[in-house]
Amino acid sequence: MRASGFEYTIVRPGWFDYNRPDEHKLVLLQRDTHQAGNSSDGVIARRQIAEVLVHSLTSRHALRKTFELVATKGPAPEDFDGLFASLDPDPQGAVDGVRDMANMPVADEPQRVRDDLGAVLAGKPGTAT
Repeated sequence: MRASGFEYTIVRPGWFDYNRPDEHKLVLLQRDTHQAGNSSDGVIARRQIAEVLVHSLTSRHALRKTFELVATKGPAPEDFDGLFASLDPDPQGAVDGVRDMANMPVADEPQRVRDDLGAVLAGKPGTAT
C-alpha cells in the first residue's frame, strides 16, 4: 500500500476488548515495537478502533501514516486531528512504515512478493490474490 502512491492510513490495533473500564485515552505509537504477542502489547476496544478509522477517513492529518493504536487510563480524546498530526508520515514510496524495525529487506522477501511489489511500482495490478 505504501509503495502504491495511493492515499492511506495504516492502523495496527492492540489486543481487542481487553480494556479496563477507565481506559479511554488513545495512544498512537510508531516503531512497531509491540512484539510480545499478547495483551501486554496494549489493548483497545473495538468501538475505539472503529472511531479512529472513521476519523482517519476525513482527516488530512492521517494521510500516509502508519501507527499502533492502544488505549490507556484516561479520558477519551476530543481532537483526532491533533492525534494524527503528532505522527510522522511514512517516507514517500517506502515499503515500511516510518521508524519500523528493519526486519526483512526487500531482497530477502519471497520472489512472489518482490514480483507483486515490482508490479505496484510499475503502475500495474499485482498478481497476489
